[in-house]
Amino acid sequence: MNSLRARLLAATAVLLLAFIVLTGVALETAVSERADQAEHDRLQGLSYALLGSAEITEDGGFKLAPRVLPESDLTRPDSGLYAMVLDENGQSIWRSPSLLEPLSLDSLPAVGEWQFMRIYPDERGTLITLSFGFRWVTDAGTDYRYTLVVAEDAHTFVKQMQRFRGVLWTLLSAAALILLIVELLILRWGLAPLRRLARNLANLQAHEKRRIEGRYPDEIQPLVSNLNTMLSNDQARLTRYRNALGDLAHSLKTPMAVLRGLAEDERLDESQRHGLRTQLARMNDILDYQLQKAAAAGKRSLAVSIAIAPVAEKLARALTKVYAEQGTRFRVHIPASVKAPIDEGDLTELLGTLMDNAAKYGDGEVDVRAETQGSDLYLQIDDNGRGFGDGSTERLLERGVRADTSREGQGLGLAVAAEIVRSYTGDIILTRCEKGGARVEIVLPAE
Repeated sequence: MNSLRARLLAATAVLLLAFIVLTGVALETAVSERADQAEHDRLQGLSYALLGSAEITEDGGFKLAPRVLPESDLTRPDSGLYAMVLDENGQSIWRSPSLLEPLSLDSLPAVGEWQFMRIYPDERGTLITLSFGFRWVTDAGTDYRYTLVVAEDAHTFVKQMQRFRGVLWTLLSAAALILLIVELLILRWGLAPLRRLARNLANLQAHEKRRIEGRYPDEIQPLVSNLNTMLSNDQARLTRYRNALGDLAHSLKTPMAVLRGLAEDERLDESQRHGLRTQLARMNDILDYQLQKAAAAGKRSLAVSIAIAPVAEKLARALTKVYAEQGTRFRVHIPASVKAPIDEGDLTELLGTLMDNAAKYGDGEVDVRAETQGSDLYLQIDDNGRGFGDGSTERLLERGVRADTSREGQGLGLAVAAEIVRSYTGDIILTRCEKGGARVEIVLPAE
């Protein structure tokens, strides 16, 4: 998950789900226990009513007339409410008219104890039972041990609990959904400054602005301030660098002019003048190369994306005039939508050098193509000349190395182009095109 909103929403959803489940289980348990207690109290009250109406004969018989039963359901056969009395041997000595067959209990409570449990007789379903062990002493002093069992069909109780669970989980699910929606709105509102910052950063690349405008929350404002400082320092450093190199080139003009004059002084030996001219030419080559390399702005923070086609077409028109005598044709196949975050001066220097080389060493045809594939820009310059030869092309990217020494040049063009491409963390590849001529392929980050 690369999205902060997705991470926060997922974490909140997990915590909310855990809270809802724990809350639901706790409420369900509490209500279930309370319902069991209410059923226990009800059956206990019925037991006291039955004991209050009961009579014990001298021989230990238990009597309870149907007319004195405290609940009318006890008089109706198979009504769902039952009662019976067991002797000390667990044998039924009395049961309510509602109970057609005696109930079977696994254990009996001790005297004075209550036993609340559920039994599962096959023919009746689940029954909730409350048993009470007691002793009865007759007037003659005879002591009898009994167990009173009161039972009720659990069907109604189970249905009530099922309805409660349905309502409980429906309400909790609705509450969770509402809370998630509210959380999503809160996250959207809370992360709005970050989205605004992202839009402003995109505007820096799409326009000529060099600052991030607006106020941001206290947590983000230091980041915005640091970005603005970085952008200002980046621009100021580039300007100082270019100005210093321009001043250096200007300062060297006079000393080099003096040296050129000395190189033509006939009072010097020819060997001395030749050596002086050679060193001056070398110094001039080095100076030109370093100035061209320094002119490249290189990859800058938040560089503005510019269209490739207008620059290529402008260079093609200019070079068509330069090579008019050769009749060189420049064909630019670049969609207007192809853009890259590269300094316009660097792009002009790069395309100008490569297109000029293609025209110079080609045979009248130069094709320029560019397209975006994924996050990369692919730039391709082809000519119909003799190509780069059969040797290694990597050496041609070095300063002073030339593939064709029969034509004028200093071997700096491809080296300067390679420096510009590498300053943008790109790649430059020298191959042969379908026409048999040279192909220079450049891959640059398009974002």
